[in-house]
Amino acid sequence: MNDYYEKLANELDRIPNGFPRTKSGVELKLLAKLFSPDDAALAATLRMEPKSLIEIAEENGIEEREAKSRLIGMVKKGLIDLKREESRGFVFHLIPFVVGFYERQNAKIDKEFAELFELYYHEAFHGTMLSQPSVHRIIPLEKAIPVDIDVMPYEKASTYLDKAQSWGVLDCICRVQKNLIGQGCNHTVKNCLVFSPKPGAFQKSEEIESLSREQALEVLAEADREGLVHSVNNAQSEVYYICNCCTCSCGVLRGMVEYGSENSIARSDFYAVVDEDLCTGCEACIERCAFNAMTMVDGICEVDRIACYGCGLCISACETDALSLLQKSPEELAPPPADDDAWRKVRASSRGI
Repeated sequence: MNDYYEKLANELDRIPNGFPRTKSGVELKLLAKLFSPDDAALAATLRMEPKSLIEIAEENGIEEREAKSRLIGMVKKGLIDLKREESRGFVFHLIPFVVGFYERQNAKIDKEFAELFELYYHEAFHGTMLSQPSVHRIIPLEKAIPVDIDVMPYEKASTYLDKAQSWGVLDCICRVQKNLIGQGCNHTVKNCLVFSPKPGAFQKSEEIESLSREQALEVLAEADREGLVHSVNNAQSEVYYICNCCTCSCGVLRGMVEYGSENSIARSDFYAVVDEDLCTGCEACIERCAFNAMTMVDGICEVDRIACYGCGLCISACETDALSLLQKSPEELAPPPADDDAWRKVRASSRGI
């Protein structure tokens, strides 16, 4: 039985996102919580590149009707994806563990699964944060961006929300997982934003609460009030969610706090600067900064630019307007990959796969 999970784990690790193997085999236990042995065996024959129903059935020596039933079952569980092509009909493909089918288990994970994930995170999975490009990138608090400069569209949350036709909110999988193991934080659980170019995309969802655009913007505003960092998948386009992250629970930011991985998340195009004449030394910015980039020197805030990720949270906490965001020089700007496909190509090269 373990052979099926071994094969599936190996295929998942060939996806650029990564699914590192462990000595303990805890990742196999995670897979066994989600995939039956038969489904694991079938999924292990899939790849990121879609395969047709006929190909999958022939490769596994089963009837097309049986293959379709089992594959659709895994799609409904959020474990794999399907598309419809004009020439081949339904095609199916693997998706990553993170970001991928792990997040789709939001309403299904139990304490055992949460404990297994925590073991896996510490034994191996945090290492996926070391590969480049980063899985996530920070987008700055929009009201903190100076109004007199040109900003790339991918740096503004409103760019994605304005293009969408549907908006929704669901529980943060990271906070759900930490709560289940008794290590939860006080931040709001239901504040992960999702959006879609398809009208009414979330109206029938049991896990996603459908929102208006204005309500989605209010979710972002509330995240700012809580001191949470906005992050998205690390691409210029094909962005369909905004996470509101904390160092307490977020699997990405925890890589920085617990393992010192400064490349866990890609920085924005900005960094914070202080006007010493306006700073009163209130230290509100220090309390807000998730990256420990703020210190007090002789009663004046000082920004460690190397440690600053350009999230803008400190600006919204400063009552004297002593802090502002400054755009990096053209030489320093590092645009994210154009889309998910471009990201995967760079990531695969980085991992040597």
